Amino acid sequence: MAGPVGLATAVGLAGLGFFVLAVRRELIFKLLGLHVASGGVGLFLVATGHRPGGIAPILGLGPGPTVDPLPQALVLTAIVIHFATLALALVYVIYLTERHHSQDAHRLEREEE
Repeated sequence: MAGPVGLATAVGLAGLGFFVLAVRRELIFKLLGLHVASGGVGLFLVATGHRPGGIAPILGLGPGPTVDPLPQALVLTAIVIHFATLALALVYVIYLTERHHSQDAHRLEREEE
């Protein structure tokens, strides 16, 4: 039962993140929405590697179905990369906020023209 629940939660998180990304105008909320959507995609990848009754793929644990470790490794790498890019984006948002005194994406786009 953990597989379908994980997939449903992942789709819900990704949908919520993309909804916030599309609806909110403030840059900080757009970054938070992107972060939530990224977490949903990571959870989706981990949930796809789930097998009912699966065991860890370690030698000596016996026969039987094993779970796929590749999605977990990819998600761990993606978490580290996303953390670094999120930190850089937050610094850029702080710079834009101090320079233009606004986080409104529409206003910042109009000022750049």
